[in-house]
Amino acid sequence: MLMTNLTALLKLRFPAAVIREGDETLQVGSFPEWDSLANFDFLMSVEERFNVRFSVDEMAELKSLADVTKALRAQGVNE
Repeated sequence: MLMTNLTALLKLRFPAAVIREGDETLQVGSFPEWDSLANFDFLMSVEERFNVRFSVDEMAELKSLADVTKALRAQGVNE
């Protein structure tokens, strides 16, 4: 369910990209639109959706869906 929600957020942020459901290998650069600035925007939407906050250091390290999933689970998010 968590990966489904993250994939949905990616699809909203990058509507032109081909995004496979549940693909944890997706990361910054997986498609041209997903650059470092777009990643920051994506992470902000993750924070809003799951009502969490990432530290500045975490934001710099979260580059893939697998990273984001791990960070969310560390904060107790399992949905």
